[in-house]
Amino acid sequence: MENKNQNEDPKEEKVSIASEPIKAEAKPKIAIVALTSCEGCQFALLDLGEKFLELVEKVEMIDWGMIEDEEDPGVDLDIAIVEGTPITEENVETLKKLRKRSKLLVVLGNCAAMGGIPEIKNYHEGKNTIKHVYRYIQGIENTEIKEVDNFVKVDFVFPGCPITAEEFLKYFPDLLEGRIPDRTDQPVCVECKAKGNRCLLLDNKPCFGPMIQGGCDAVCPTSKMMCQGCRGLRPKGNVKAMRATLKKMMTDEEFENVTEIFGLRDDISERESKM
Repeated sequence: MENKNQNEDPKEEKVSIASEPIKAEAKPKIAIVALTSCEGCQFALLDLGEKFLELVEKVEMIDWGMIEDEEDPGVDLDIAIVEGTPITEENVETLKKLRKRSKLLVVLGNCAAMGGIPEIKNYHEGKNTIKHVYRYIQGIENTEIKEVDNFVKVDFVFPGCPITAEEFLKYFPDLLEGRIPDRTDQPVCVECKAKGNRCLLLDNKPCFGPMIQGGCDAVCPTSKMMCQGCRGLRPKGNVKAMRATLKKMMTDEEFENVTEIFGLRDDISERESKM
C-alpha cells in the first residue's frame, strides 16, 4: 500500500499559507474638528463634491461632526484638522487633547490661523465689548481671542476666509504621507497677473496683495475688491514698502481698520518690531 506521508509534497503547507487573503494596509486616521467658527471652511471642502469624496476614500474618518453624530472614540490620529478659534475653556481642552492624539495637527482657515473676525474684539474695548452684546454678563466667558498656535504646536496651515478648496487638494496628499508641504512664497499679485487683472494700485485703489501670501486665485482683486489679507503675510512681505505705497490711497486709521478685519494687525505689528 502506498505510503501517503512519503508522497506528500513538502511545499503543500507553504502554498496553503500563501493563498490566505492579504490584509489591506490601514488607512490614515483623520478627524476634522470645529471650535468656535462659522464652519465655512468645512463647507468649502464639501463644495468640492466628487473630488473631495475621492480623497476621503483614502482615509478613515474617525470624527467629523458635520457629517455624523457618532461620538469620537478617542483613538490615535494621523492628522487632526482644526477649524475655528479656541475661545471657550472647552475649545482649549479639545484642542490640547487633539494635539496629544495626533501625529500632525493642521489648521483650517483664517480664524484658526490668525484669530479671524472674532479678534476684532481685542482691538476695540477688549473685555468691555461684551456689554454691547449681553444685558447681563455675569457667568459669561469673555476671554481674549488667540489663534490656535498660542495653545498647541501647529504643523501646517491652510489659510484664507474661507480656505481655497483646490489648495487643500494640492497639499493634503503630502500630509497623508507624513510630509509637511513646501508652500511657495509668492504674493497674491502673481495670480492677479496670471488672470489678466489690472492692478488696483495702478488706479490708486488700495490693495494688500503684494505683502499677502498667494494661493487664493486672487478672488478678491478679480472682483475689483482690495485684498484685505485673510491669508496672512508672506514670509518676505515688505510691510514698510506697502505702508508707504498706501499712504497715497488711505489714511493710517483706514489702514489699521482693514488690518483688523482678519487678524492681520498683530502680525504686522510683530513684523515691524523686528525691522
